[in-house]
Order: sequence, then structure tokens, then C-alpha cells
Amino acid sequence: MEASRRGVCDTIPGARIRRLYSSWVVIGTYCIRLVILVTIIFVGSSQGRELRQAATAASRHERRLEAYTDSSNGAPMHGPAVQSFRVSDGSWVDCIPIEQQIAAHHPALQDHIIRMQESSSTHLNLQQQNADKRSLLHPQRFAREHGGCPEGSIPVQRMSTDSKQLSLRKQQQYYRRHPRHSKHMGNGSAAAANDLGHLYAVVGAPETVGAYAGAGAIFSVNGPVIGDPSYEFSLSQLWIAAGNGNNTNTVEVGWQTYPALHQGDNPLAPHLFVYWTSDDYQGIGCYNLECPGFVQTSNTWVLGGSLAYTTLAEFNYDDEISISVIFDSTIPGWSLFINETNVGYWPSSLYTTLQTSADTVEWGGEIAPSTIPTNTSMGSGAFPSAGFPLAAYQRNVIFYDPALTPMNADLSLLGVTNANCYNVSIQQSGNYANWGSYFFFGGPGGLDSACV
Repeated sequence: MEASRRGVCDTIPGARIRRLYSSWVVIGTYCIRLVILVTIIFVGSSQGRELRQAATAASRHERRLEAYTDSSNGAPMHGPAVQSFRVSDGSWVDCIPIEQQIAAHHPALQDHIIRMQESSSTHLNLQQQNADKRSLLHPQRFAREHGGCPEGSIPVQRMSTDSKQLSLRKQQQYYRRHPRHSKHMGNGSAAAANDLGHLYAVVGAPETVGAYAGAGAIFSVNGPVIGDPSYEFSLSQLWIAAGNGNNTNTVEVGWQTYPALHQGDNPLAPHLFVYWTSDDYQGIGCYNLECPGFVQTSNTWVLGGSLAYTTLAEFNYDDEISISVIFDSTIPGWSLFINETNVGYWPSSLYTTLQTSADTVEWGGEIAPSTIPTNTSMGSGAFPSAGFPLAAYQRNVIFYDPALTPMNADLSLLGVTNANCYNVSIQQSGNYANWGSYFFFGGPGGLDSACV
């Protein structure tokens, strides 16, 4: 009996230990479950945030063009502005929903998914190269003063009716009479220039079918004198082209001083422009966003907007822009980068001979005169012999091969209409470090007595 009681008593502490142990197990289990739950919540929230961010990015990258039509006007147009800004140069900029830009009216771009690309590092970084001597301010006043359009919209410069009509006449009549291509260019007297219509100082890489997937350069931005502001213009640009005759297709980018086209916004300033044609300027194609074609993605760059620039009297070499056009097979199309920012692209579907590659790449200056000789200057108005910093230039001139490798361009002279008025000087390598292939170009035109 005593032994039996001792056995029972002896088991009591063990039972307590077991109960205590069980309690700790339960508590430990709950703690583990709590840790797991917190971990799941934390990871889940992180993943959820990442998924939401990815979804937001996906929605940004999957915007589709949607044509806007005003019932009172059947002509292609942009959608209504979500916001408008007055710029100190006198211009108005309307922020248009990116889906409703005028490109949506092109038959080949119906329901087109807009390709939103990031900045490019494939061309020389202008800001880094010149951080020791130039302002990092945006070259356009709109971005300087207002920062840009709201996300999901693009800036479109408002044009007057007169400017639109002038631009249309220029495209449909002047280019039709005087198509721009190196095969049409001459070298010689003002009489030859009078037959030609436009005046050129142009260089290029060798013409080879399908050899080029893009081109680029860093441009000085100058303020040429315009002799007849009611008609004439002066520009600096690059051309990418393929085909010939009426099948000539082009991508063109640069700056242009064209007072008649920019009557309300600093008319004597150079303005950024893009241009394209798929029928040798016979009627298909246009400037900037004036017709369905180019698809803009940047909310800061204004096509047709004025640029900070340098006059010959100022000797200021800080004003430059970097321009690259690169074929992107994922679009597919030709992407435009300005100062390393993707501005937009020309879809391949716009073209017949420039869908995947180019045959020619060219760089230089051009003038549309109303009289011969004209007092309109090219570039800065200085001859190339003036050199840096007086003469206008394009430096770090490159092309992209079919593998998208940037190559220093082996430049050759394609045409100078009248060397007594305007000229070009090619420098494959010279006195300026990191300039690569470059050239000086320009001249005073009829302001020089030798230009006859």
C-alpha cells in the first residue's frame, strides 16, 4: 500500500513536467507560426508591391494608340489637351494623352501598342563629357520652366493656322520640286544652285545597301542669320535614307531656324525638328507631329520647340545637343534619342525601303533660299576655316552597323553647292580630344562679297 502511494506520488512531478513541456511546445508552435505568418505577410507585401509596380509598368508599356476624331472636322488630329502651358518664348504647349496623338490615325498604326523605352547609353553621354564646361539645363525652355507634361501625356507645340498652311505648302510643293538627296546635289556655281533650289554642305558615309542601322552626332546649336524671314530657312541635320526615285524613304533630325514657321515663338531661334518621307517628298510624310507617323513617348521634349543657341558674336560653345537614331527590332522601328533620352520612334510600317536598314547616312547643313545669292547664313555664319569655337560643327559622328555597334564614321564629301557661300571641312581626328570623327561647316552666304 505504501509502495503504491509512493509510486503515484513519484509520478506527479513527471506529469507536471510533461504538462509544462507540452505548454512550451504549444507556445513554441504558436511563435513559429507567428514568425512564419509575419514573414509571409512581409514577403507577400514586398511581392505584392513588386507585382503592383510591374503591373503599373506593364500598363505604361502597353498603352495603345486610339484615334481621336472631332465630329466637326474629319481631318486627323490630336486628342484634347489635358493641360496647356505658356512658354516664355511665346509658344503654347498642349499636353496630349499619349494614346490620342495624331499617329493613331495612320492606317498601319491602328491599335498600335506604344513602345515605351528607357534612356540609351549606346551613344556618347553629352552631359558627362561636358560637365566641366556646360550647363546641365534642358536645352528647351518648356522643360526648364514647366518640367514636362503629366505622366501619360506628350507635349505638342500649338501651331497657328498660317504656320500649318505654310508647312503644308513647303512639304507638298517645295520638296516636290526639289527633292533632298545626295544624288540630286551639285558642286559648282550659284547658277547650279538656282537650278537645284536648296543649298547644301553635306558629308556622308559610303552608300551601301542595308549597311546601316542608325546614325548619330553631337551638334553645335547656332543662330544663323535669315535673309528673308518670310520664306527662307537654315538647318543642321542628319539624314538616314534608303531606296531611290519615288521610293526614297528618309528619317531626318536636327535643328532648323525657320521664322515663318515659328512666327509666335522666338522666330529667329533654332528649333528642334524631325521629318520623314516614304515617297521622296511627293506627299507622304511631314514635320514633327503634323501628320500621322512619328510616335512620341517623351513627356519633356517638344518637337518643333526652340532650343538654347549660340550666335556668332557670342563665341559660346556650351550649346550642344546629342542626336542618335537607332533601329530597334523590338518595335520594329527607328528610335530617336536626344541627349540620351528616348523621344519616340518611326515605326517600320511607315516605310517601304527603310523598314529594317538604311543604305545611306548623311550629315550637314542646308538652306532653302528665296533668291540666289541669299543673305541667309549656314551654321554659325562662319566658314569652316574659322574652326572652334566660331564655326558650326557636328562631332562624334557615328553610324551603327547591322549588329548595332557604334562606329566612327569614315566621312567623305557628298556635296557643296557653292564653296564661296558655304563650305565643309572634314576632320577624322584632330585637335580636340574625344571628338572622334567631326566636321566644321557653314558660311555667310551673300553676306560675303565672293558669294555670287
